[in-house]
Amino acid sequence: MFVIDENPTFSATCTAMVPTKGGHERQTFKATFNLVSDEHIEQLNLSSVTDTKAFLRLAVVGLDDIAGADKQPVPYSDAVLEYVISKPWGRFALSRGYFGAIAKAAEGN
Repeated sequence: MFVIDENPTFSATCTAMVPTKGGHERQTFKATFNLVSDEHIEQLNLSSVTDTKAFLRLAVVGLDDIAGADKQPVPYSDAVLEYVISKPWGRFALSRGYFGAIAKAAEGN
């Protein structure tokens, strides 16, 4: 049975290659996304940092498995999202998580 959901959400594990003194460290976190309409996406230039941030503000509704420097969990907030999308590695991880999950869903259909 095909179920119509007017406001679908989905989750994906995102992998970020975070710069460190010794190179890069692979870190993962979980993101929950809204499905962004094709009409919204077509209005954006996702090769633009500004438009990518706008897209991610529409798409991301939650982030999990994120900790502060003290290794304590950090609850999701607009400030946490802004921090993650202010970093190139964060934007790339979220974008790849979003579109990878969409592509995976398409493969399953």
